[in-house]
Amino acid sequence: MVRMPASTSLFLGLALAMACTAARAQSTLPLNDVRAAYRAACLEPSNSEVVSAFILSAEQWVGADSTEAFGKGLLATARMMRAETLFNPLEKLQTFRAQREPLEEAISADPDHPELRLFRLSIQWSVPFFLDYADNMGEDAKKVAAALDAGYWVNDSEQGAFASTFLQHLNDDASER
Repeated sequence: MVRMPASTSLFLGLALAMACTAARAQSTLPLNDVRAAYRAACLEPSNSEVVSAFILSAEQWVGADSTEAFGKGLLATARMMRAETLFNPLEKLQTFRAQREPLEEAISADPDHPELRLFRLSIQWSVPFFLDYADNMGEDAKKVAAALDAGYWVNDSEQGAFASTFLQHLNDDASER
């Protein structure tokens, strides 16, 4: 048996307790909280604190990286939204381009996932036209509308209301053109 000074034992015990608490906090973050952070970031896309909170909640819910389609798309969306908070146009473009492919790959892997379609739709609606990233808006809007009709967000009425309001905003925006 190895004897350690009491202060070392206490330090190791505290470190272990903190690590276990942090791991538990990461694994128990409810999806509804991540969705709330997403909605907040959509409503305040230039607020770096709000967008950073979404990125952090997405990373905590998924983990640092994911191979699962929804997790991959969630992380890509959160990280892509960071571009709006940046000042340097080149950095904005690099951030957008770095996350566009992971989002597209996630949707290719799970093309019927309404949340992924909502993520892409919100990104496509908000990026400048010269980035040429609006080709799927009609298709995505139909998938989101079908999900609403099927009750996909019945367990998260706030996310369902957000999706419905967003679709209405898109329709209003299209009718003004």
